[in-house]
Amino acid sequence: MSDRTSRTRRAAVALAVAAMLGLSACAGIPTDGRVTAGSAVNDEAEPNLGFEPQGPRAESTQEEILSDFIAAATNPQNGYEIARQFLAEDFAEEWDPDELTTIRSGIGTVRRDSEIELSYSLSTSASVSREGRYSASDPASLSLPFTFVKEDDQWRISSAPPGIVLSQNNFPQVFGEYPLFYFDPSGAYLVPDVRWFPTRSSTSIRVVNSLLAGQSPWLSNGVVVSAFPAGTQLGDGLVTITAGVATVDLSDEARSTTTVERQRMRQQLSASLAVVSSVVITVGGIPLEIPDTDAATAVTIPTVEPAPLVLSDDEFGFAAVNDINPIPQLSNKVVALAPTAVALGSGKSQAAVRNPQGVFAVRTGATPPLLVDERPGLAAPSIDNSGFIWSVPESSASALTAFGLDGQPHVVGSTLPADAGVVALAVSRDGARLLMYLSTSAGPQLNLYGILRQDGVPVALGEPFPLQVGKATPVGAAWVDNRTVATLSRTGGETTVMSFEIGGPSAVLGQLEGGVTIVGGNGGTDGLRVLTDQGEIFRPRGTSWQQTGTTATLLAVQQ
Repeated sequence: MSDRTSRTRRAAVALAVAAMLGLSACAGIPTDGRVTAGSAVNDEAEPNLGFEPQGPRAESTQEEILSDFIAAATNPQNGYEIARQFLAEDFAEEWDPDELTTIRSGIGTVRRDSEIELSYSLSTSASVSREGRYSASDPASLSLPFTFVKEDDQWRISSAPPGIVLSQNNFPQVFGEYPLFYFDPSGAYLVPDVRWFPTRSSTSIRVVNSLLAGQSPWLSNGVVVSAFPAGTQLGDGLVTITAGVATVDLSDEARSTTTVERQRMRQQLSASLAVVSSVVITVGGIPLEIPDTDAATAVTIPTVEPAPLVLSDDEFGFAAVNDINPIPQLSNKVVALAPTAVALGSGKSQAAVRNPQGVFAVRTGATPPLLVDERPGLAAPSIDNSGFIWSVPESSASALTAFGLDGQPHVVGSTLPADAGVVALAVSRDGARLLMYLSTSAGPQLNLYGILRQDGVPVALGEPFPLQVGKATPVGAAWVDNRTVATLSRTGGETTVMSFEIGGPSAVLGQLEGGVTIVGGNGGTDGLRVLTDQGEIFRPRGTSWQQTGTTATLLAVQQ
């Protein structure tokens, strides 16, 4: 996707309707990179988006008014002040631009329905809700009705659907990506819940209001938690940001919190606002006392060893120049099992290893490998940051089970269909979410699930959060970072790598021949590695893939 720093294009002012409706029509959801988090939310000045639409022109036709109104909606400043100038006086305040943002693909068309009615037809495959939640879907056709009235002998729009329409190219320039952060139940990690809001002076208020309103449904019911007491709202002081310091005024509920809760509230605000220096929390304008303690700060982006973890020539470890650096007390045990898949746990002291016998729990020290799952036809396992090994037969997704390192099985309740095939499963490094790439009778499915735990033990999955994946044959999937996943799929002899924002657009990351395994690392998509059927490991370079010079028989996952 195009970076949001590319904000210099201007919307033309006096285009005819056909030109306006064709604006940015040739592009799809951008496929030449990923949208990344922008700079810190800063309310010290009005953002300059590069769009300068003008108000209504005298003697404009209904078609021209509609065209210019849609163009004006590319500027959200002052509550879409310019766009409201195209509306009838009685309707201008009633119109709600934040209700829904429809992202248009292709060229929109106008149809006259009566002397005072026009319909605007478009094709869309994505939208953003009032809460800032991005939804991708199969392409659909929409027809939006507009009614016109004359005021002072000039045409104005007297009724229109709530919300705005943006082209796919304009969307990432008008809207910014704002991950809201909540804690995993242990409090050790901050987990993102991505939202999209128009970039304007009040964005920080909308970010904090959305944070206080709570996480998205698929992350609710204890998957992630908030440190803010129930009912907490913004106070009269709202949110101000000065010289990188955010002052957030909260309602009285915030007074009833412990020191740890206050520290965590501050962490959530700081991460969600992307403030580089500090956050001051006030209640009724009076600073809330938050003592500094030795409590650990939650991890936002867990990292792993930058070198790929491989099995090569009967050696298992981190690939170095002409060498393999083994993991003490672990690598020899892994090699002895003749593995076909390996997932290394955080801390490098435990691993989940699959071979023809089943899935083993392997630990450092004197403990021998333990066969925890001997069911036939198992998918490559995953291991979470609590040491639970996730395993499932490739032919039956509903048989998902989490095994303790002692071999104790814990059946994970879910709505997964019994006849769905499992191509890949991977627990996020924060331990709160599960990625599954499925093969079903209706085609491939790429789903995220919140993980529900009791006393740290996985007991169930929440409802699926689907990502819009194509029909190509699924090969593998991996976590890119804390809010992006990637897939490897096959069409003919070519394999394609795609990235998917969790709550955002997708992007094609290029093709290569014979890819069989994909794993994530550090640094976003630059950390991806793909193993081919020829034993070569590739890394991304722009939209192409290049050899790393490392060969292996197995490419392992690092948790």
